[in-house]
Amino acid sequence: MMITPNNRKEFERNIFLLTERIRIGKLHLPPDKSLMRSLVNMKRIPNKRVAFHSINESARLMANSTANFDRPEFKNRKNAEQ
Repeated sequence: MMITPNNRKEFERNIFLLTERIRIGKLHLPPDKSLMRSLVNMKRIPNKRVAFHSINESARLMANSTANFDRPEFKNRKNAEQ
């Protein structure tokens, strides 16, 4: 079961984790360039927070999905290594 962020702070954390994984090569993107374009064009509001409307749906879903892979419930599952 996928856990969605409860607040803005958790969502921003997921977005930043996604961009960091892409940057260091831990995550490879699909050939569709819309996800990368969305992250590159991500806008910030004056207080340096992420502007939600500037991130498309596929980038949001990818950020939340990859964040769920780090959850202890996922790592402790017997089938997680297969």
